[in-house]
Amino acid sequence: MSRLDELKKQYPELNVSLFDVLIKLDSSKSYKYLPLLCKIFGKRFNMKKEFSENFSEIKLEAEISLINKGISTNNLSDNELYVFHTLSEFFSQDYFFTMKEFIHYMDKNQIENNDVTSYSTIDELRGAITLASIKEWNKELEGQVISEYEDNIWVCVRPLTFSSSTKYGAGTRWCTTYQKEKNYFEKYWRQGILVYFINKKTGYKFAGYRDLQNKEMSFWNAADNRVDYLDLEIDDYMFSHVRKIFSSDMSNKNLSSDEIQEQVHKECIDEYAKVMPISIEEPEPAYVEDVPRLERLISQETDVMVMARLREAAREYEQMIIPNEIGIA
Repeated sequence: MSRLDELKKQYPELNVSLFDVLIKLDSSKSYKYLPLLCKIFGKRFNMKKEFSENFSEIKLEAEISLINKGISTNNLSDNELYVFHTLSEFFSQDYFFTMKEFIHYMDKNQIENNDVTSYSTIDELRGAITLASIKEWNKELEGQVISEYEDNIWVCVRPLTFSSSTKYGAGTRWCTTYQKEKNYFEKYWRQGILVYFINKKTGYKFAGYRDLQNKEMSFWNAADNRVDYLDLEIDDYMFSHVRKIFSSDMSNKNLSSDEIQEQVHKECIDEYAKVMPISIEEPEPAYVEDVPRLERLISQETDVMVMARLREAAREYEQMIIPNEIGIA
C-alpha cells in the first residue's frame, strides 16, 4: 500500500468527494438516479455556464486564490479549478499561509524538528516557524530594533522598521507584518509602543501595543486574536518587565534615528502611495513560486481592472515575502 493510500485510509473524512455525497443521496441500490444527480449538481461547477458574463474574471480569481494558498493549478480543467477553489475556501486563509511558511523553512532545512509526523496543530507549526526565523535575526537587523528585555527564555523587542517587523513577527497574522498594507506598521510605529514578545525555547509569541494618545493597551496572540494579559502563556516574573516597557512615553518613532525614520517612510509611506487598491477580497498575496504563470494569465486578460489587480499581485509575489492577513487593531 502506497503512502497516499495509507493516508486516505487513516483520514477517511478527507477522502470524501462530491461524488460520494451524490451516492448517499441516491436511495436506489442500482444508482438509478446517480446520472441525473450528476447532471443537475454538476451544473453548479460548470464555470462557463454558471458565470457566462464574467467567466474570465472568475476563473482568474479562482486560479490566483489557489496559487496564493500554495495549491498547484497545473493540469486542472476550468471546472476542476473552480471545484478546488470552492473546497479550499472551507478552511481559513491562515491555515494555508502558515503551512506554506512551514514548508518554506523545512525546505531550507531551518526547522530543527524535521519530523513532520510530530506536529498536529497550527500553533505547533507557528512555534517551529518562529524558532526557525530566530536564525535569521542577523546583525543587519540589530539597528532596526530596540531590545527592551532579554534572558535565556524571553526576548522583547520594539521593531523600528517594517523589515525587522516581518522578521520578528514571522508566523503571525499581525497587520504590522502585512506586506500589502505597510501603512499599518507606520501607524502603530508612529502613534504608540509596539512590542513583540517571543519565547526563544517554544516559539510562542504575542504582541503588545499601547496607544500613547488614548492610553489604551492591548495584547494579541499570533493568530491575531485580542487576548487578556492573564490568558497569555507568559511567566509570572515577566509582569514587572512588561509593565516597565509600557510605562514609557516614547513611541517607536520617537526612539528611531533620522536614518531609520527615513527608511520607514520609504518602506511604508512612499511604497503605499504607489499601490493601486486591489478589489479581489479573499486571496491576499502569499508565498508563491509561479510568477511567470501569473504573467501569462495577465497577458491573456483584456479587462483593464483585472490586469491591474493581477499585476499588483505578481509584483508582491516576486518579493518572496510572506504577508500576514489581519492586524493589531
